[in-house]
Amino acid sequence: MNAELELAIAVGMLCAAVGFAVGLAVGRGRQPRWAEKGSFTHKVSIGFATLDRMDGVLLRFEVEPESKMSGVEVGELRLPPGAAVSLITRGKDALVPSGRTTLRTGDQVLVVTALGKVDEVEDRLRAVSRYGRLAGWYESLEPPNSARAFGVRTAGESAA
Repeated sequence: MNAELELAIAVGMLCAAVGFAVGLAVGRGRQPRWAEKGSFTHKVSIGFATLDRMDGVLLRFEVEPESKMSGVEVGELRLPPGAAVSLITRGKDALVPSGRTTLRTGDQVLVVTALGKVDEVEDRLRAVSRYGRLAGWYESLEPPNSARAFGVRTAGESAA
């Protein structure tokens, strides 16, 4: 992709996220219908709303107290190409994060992604929630298709 097209896409996604946030603040009764997907198995429940005309999706999640996302910088999430953290609400404050912005427990996070990348983004967010900033490395130590790789505890393990 050339730089002009990338800039246009980034500006479009940012405008959509800002418009969405302003819409939430102004028209509380007109919120989009969030479809909840996933579970609290890996300490992250992700909701999504589509951006039909842009083939994009807004993913929303909260950094839960048990999640290892707390303390992770946005850049350390290592989201796939075509996905970006566009907005974080922390209490009454809303901020557009940089790669160095650190996630905190209780943060509400809005991720904009291409429609075809939703599963990949969700998988990455669950991995970071479970393993923290070294998620890719820790996952590589688990044998493929093992119970632990899927987050299932064995009889001798306690809930951490």
